[in-house]
Amino acid sequence: MRFRTRLFQAKLLLCVSLLSAASISIAEEKTGYDLLLEMLPKPHEIELARKGVAEANIDKPWERACPYSELSGTAEDEDEYFFRCQRWNDCVSAGASASIYSEAFFQNHLRQPNDQVPWEYYRDGSIFLLEPSDFETVSGHLRQYALKSAEENWRLFEGRDAATASDMVETKFWQWCSAEPLTLWKAEYQ
Repeated sequence: MRFRTRLFQAKLLLCVSLLSAASISIAEEKTGYDLLLEMLPKPHEIELARKGVAEANIDKPWERACPYSELSGTAEDEDEYFFRCQRWNDCVSAGASASIYSEAFFQNHLRQPNDQVPWEYYRDGSIFLLEPSDFETVSGHLRQYALKSAEENWRLFEGRDAATASDMVETKFWQWCSAEPLTLWKAEYQ
């Protein structure tokens, strides 16, 4: 009888643990789905895109999908939306790089002088495995500015947690990048 009671308790414990594991798994999936939904442009962001001012008026635009992709119009308008989205996506990518580069400059600064990597390796991108050919396209132009910006803004990581400093770097980079003329993208993609 005692064996059956223990066996029943073990089965019950196993069942409860499986149910809790399943609920945790479902909760994690929902969180991922919620994050995906948060990235999609909201109606007010699409309206800002329609007015052509989304880049400057959306909070943390580098965390959002390009709202211009939701618009349609004449062939000329759609070309404009396409190039704006190209710029948007390239700015998101290069902004993330700017944050990584800035943190790397900061980490290098913290090292003892004998252990520091020469700044030239950061400036030319070789420390990040970049080659001169990586700077020849529009995204390369953005990457070049990201390196320059990183050298100027590495102090933003001083005394701040990494997420806050990264947002500050990306905000500064986004202000510059989103103002770059669309002619750069038109020249590359046509």
